[in-house]
Amino acid sequence: MDNAVVIGLTVPAISTCICTIFLGFWHYNRNDRSALRFAAAFALFALGFTTNHFVLAKDTIANAIVHNAFYASGLFALLDGMHRAFSRKTPVTALASIGVGSVIGALLIQLSPAELSQRILWVNTLQATSFLISCVTLWGIWRNTWTGTATYAALALATINSMAIAPYNIMRSTITEETFFDTLYWGTMNVLATLTVLSMGGALITVCVMQRLGALKENADQDYLTGLMSRRAFEEAARDYCKSRSGQVAASLIIIDIDHFKSINDEYGHTAGDQVIRRLGAFLSSQTRSSDLVGRLGGEEFCLLLPGTDTNGARMLASRLRDNLAKVTFDGLPATRRVTASFGVAELGLRTAFADIYPMADAALYSAKARGRDRIVCRPAPEDAGEPIRRERFHALPDGSRTPSDRMVS
Repeated sequence: MDNAVVIGLTVPAISTCICTIFLGFWHYNRNDRSALRFAAAFALFALGFTTNHFVLAKDTIANAIVHNAFYASGLFALLDGMHRAFSRKTPVTALASIGVGSVIGALLIQLSPAELSQRILWVNTLQATSFLISCVTLWGIWRNTWTGTATYAALALATINSMAIAPYNIMRSTITEETFFDTLYWGTMNVLATLTVLSMGGALITVCVMQRLGALKENADQDYLTGLMSRRAFEEAARDYCKSRSGQVAASLIIIDIDHFKSINDEYGHTAGDQVIRRLGAFLSSQTRSSDLVGRLGGEEFCLLLPGTDTNGARMLASRLRDNLAKVTFDGLPATRRVTASFGVAELGLRTAFADIYPMADAALYSAKARGRDRIVCRPAPEDAGEPIRRERFHALPDGSRTPSDRMVS
């Protein structure tokens, strides 16, 4: 009996540890509601398991109500968290109805002459139904990520255990309160429950880890002031585009630098300077197409990569940006304080790499500043330039493919 008790404590001990891990995820990211639900689920499983087997007498109404309420709540929290983690709609009504039904059913069976094994089988069947419904609603999550594959495999294991293996062992055993810890069901159930908890907990921990890493990568790829691509993300995307493009379609690069930005910081403070950077980022987003790459390279410098646009088209866009910028007002600056920018334009040739085109556009920008700022300087078009496509009809993806789009701004 002592060994049976020690073995039986394995599941609540592991569940408690996993609960602590998920609480750690939630502590460092309070927006991660899935992690909070997973923590609640494993805590409720530990409480339900401990209450059922070690706190309350087996064949009592209190046990029937309390431990089943813990299990039902924990199962709902677990499955709801899984749906949220994979952006699926939780079948709330179905899962909640099954949970409430399991508690009521266990109570009714407890009040009837039915044996303990019948109560266990009833509750087990309802839990199996919850898993089966979730298998249907979460179908396909394995297709995009390995974490989805691991999670669905763990869910399938739990479903098979509750639908087939556990009922088989229940029916093969004579279960009473006195003999419960000596039955085949007890030993087998502990092994399977431990495997299920470990597989489910491990899979869901990897989901939280990968989501956190994804969020960190997204933060690294996004400029914190403007929401545009960071320098690293822009250069990586631009390099990939330049490698994948065929060269038959034109493409151009524009580097934009705010004129006399240091004087803005000196006269109005760095907060006003940040407002100018933020506002200019929003301005560039509103004036470009979804196919254009727009990034902040650092400080007051921005960069645009324009698929399908030749030197003439890039000059026209730069002229429009320059003219419209004169109409933009900036928080923290007097209404009369005009913010201008200089533009350097260069067009890609047939095999031009990003490492080649950037210095060309940068040299054109330097020339614009040397000539008095608030102006556009374009490098001569290359002899092996591609064919331009009307900007309002062109949607170039980062891999170089093209589809029509009505979202473009001409």
